[in-house]
Amino acid sequence: MARRYGSGRVNDVCVIALAAEMLDIHRLRRMLELGQAAAPAAAPARVLPLARFLRPASQYALPLLAPERRSEGDPDDH
Repeated sequence: MARRYGSGRVNDVCVIALAAEMLDIHRLRRMLELGQAAAPAAAPARVLPLARFLRPASQYALPLLAPERRSEGDPDDH
């Protein structure tokens, strides 16, 4: 592969593959064929403290209403 694609390119792809713990030679060859270069390292995501978005459970609770008691003389009784 080094003769065909050049040793520098093979080394770059090997570094990427080893960082991802990829040990498959067929995938390595495919990466070389597609000409995949090293992707720029993404900045680590900022981690926000979880407590900032947490609310007490009482804010999610629905108020339970006691069932209305009807008197025996209510016209709505069926």
